[in-house]
Amino acid sequence: MARLVYELRVRGPVPPELLEEIGAEDLGEEPPLTILRTEPTDQPGLHGVLQRLRSLGLDLMEVRTAGAEPTDREGV
Repeated sequence: MARLVYELRVRGPVPPELLEEIGAEDLGEEPPLTILRTEPTDQPGLHGVLQRLRSLGLDLMEVRTAGAEPTDREGV
């Protein structure tokens, strides 16, 4: 199963110190939204990021898949 990269769109700006804490790999802005890109992760990892956003009081507007990292099929 491939690990996906997710785009998380949150309302408003995200302070730079929170970007590292959330584990965002990249970000973009489409005012009034901030777009955070995650590292490749699985569903449990995504749920952890979503819980962290909620605990930080960030207003999540949308989650999109942005791509996949191929799985390591060596030795299969």
